[in-house]
Amino acid sequence: MKAEKLFNKNFVIIGIGQFISMFGNAMQRFAFSLYILDLTGSAAVFSLIISLSILPAIFLAPIGGAIADRMSKKRMMVVLDFCCTIIIAFFAAFIYGNDQQILWIGILIFVLSIINSVYEPTVRASIPSVIAPEHYNAGNSMIGQISALTMLLGPISAGFLYGILGLKVILIINMISFFVSGVMELFLTIPFKKSKMNASPLVTYAKDIKATLKFLSQDKPFVLYILFMAAGINLFMTPLYTVGVPYVEKIILGVSDQLYGISEGLLGMGMIIGAIFSTVVAKYNPFEKLHRLFILMGIGILGMGLSLTPWLLGSTPPHLTAYILFTLFGFILMFFVANVNIQALTFIQLQVPQNLMGKTMALTTALSTAFMPIGQIIFGQLYDKLSSGLIGIYLIITALTFGVAKILQYMNACRLEIEHA
Repeated sequence: MKAEKLFNKNFVIIGIGQFISMFGNAMQRFAFSLYILDLTGSAAVFSLIISLSILPAIFLAPIGGAIADRMSKKRMMVVLDFCCTIIIAFFAAFIYGNDQQILWIGILIFVLSIINSVYEPTVRASIPSVIAPEHYNAGNSMIGQISALTMLLGPISAGFLYGILGLKVILIINMISFFVSGVMELFLTIPFKKSKMNASPLVTYAKDIKATLKFLSQDKPFVLYILFMAAGINLFMTPLYTVGVPYVEKIILGVSDQLYGISEGLLGMGMIIGAIFSTVVAKYNPFEKLHRLFILMGIGILGMGLSLTPWLLGSTPPHLTAYILFTLFGFILMFFVANVNIQALTFIQLQVPQNLMGKTMALTTALSTAFMPIGQIIFGQLYDKLSSGLIGIYLIITALTFGVAKILQYMNACRLEIEHA
């Protein structure tokens, strides 16, 4: 039975465990971006490496979701956290410093991403299992705040530690974070009812995924539309953060590791504040008006582009004004991104039954990241080739974001008309 209050034992353990492991992961991810850019100075190489972390989510997340619905979520979370601990420890002890460093970092990112493809849908599916439906929005907001807080603290911490102690210390911190998270999860109590498999695991999981897609397409088509729209959005919007921010600040603006860490932290703060105020934003701008948030996201993207005009890049002190404005509009963008994510996730959770929750969350991950590798590779090339005219990239994405807002407005109007018919 679900606990009636939000901050029950299980939700608190999941939240704290998420913070610890995500903090270590945020530090490692940030340190890798510094390390790769220091070695190569190329947005194209950098985008290719980080694209490796997305591929498993596209192909393996649906299977991970099917596993999450059929196996003990507690056991899976514990085992996967300990697996990450062992893998990072092995890399830090025996591989770090190898001549083929970039290759091995790519392999490590890829392997950890495979594990995360199962871990993430398991955690998402666990939240509705331990809290009541009336707490879904608040629970998602809290998990969003935790994720954003790690985006704030991880880069700032890594920015200072990387310059002083190097990458290996950050790897050790991440290893410890996964271990502590795994130990905490041993004390979880998550409802689990074992279901019988009538065929081999792969055949059973494939049938589960097919049944979930059939349910969504026939009974909840708007949920499926949202997932496909997320896939398209990530083609052009996600690279702005994963490729654009480190490339612009480290290569174009030439800021220090510390300033880059502060900027990343402020973007994380935008996510935190956005998540904190998500219930207020949802009250005055409910899911039916979600297109308004996309318009505000477009304004943030436009501001980031205008920060990179030639007259600002030539300001005195060199690039400082551009850096401040770029970070400020990035903060605005992330504030509204957090609200869009929370409202969309809450809507999906309220529409889907518990026995399909893991698979639906996995499909959310898979479809929302389907085009990210393509987008990151394309934008990696664009950032390299258009380094003197980056504002063009931001103008195009602003226009696309406004277009998505219009489509979403139309889709929501159709949904409401059907529901009220």
